[in-house]
Amino acid sequence: MININISRQKLGMHLLRLGLAGVFLWFGFSQLLDSLHWVTIVPDWAVNLLHIPPAMIVMANGIFEIILASLLAMGFFVRIISFVLGFHLIVIAFDFGFTATGIRDLGLVISSFALSFMYTEDNDEILNIDHGSA
Repeated sequence: MININISRQKLGMHLLRLGLAGVFLWFGFSQLLDSLHWVTIVPDWAVNLLHIPPAMIVMANGIFEIILASLLAMGFFVRIISFVLGFHLIVIAFDFGFTATGIRDLGLVISSFALSFMYTEDNDEILNIDHGSA
């Protein structure tokens, strides 16, 4: 008899990790595939700080989010990557301020930081399968 035990905490951790990865992948690919749509929301301070055109900032940001979200989805360096993505997004959230977009992004920031603080190597194994004695 096979006994499969799924920990709710481990399952929740994987859902949080995969959900955040999906959001960052969607936004990353959206920025690469339609970068001109995103150019209008690049803040002036970013252009002045980096001295590159807004379209390049959008494309670089899209590549950054796709790479980190892909690693997050695959479960590599989860704590570090979720912290970096959270820190990255907090800058964007504060730039939007108390708007619907800013509040949504703040929720994603908190979720990213929560994943970073709670994730352990024990979460890598989601199923505990006991094959029983033969």
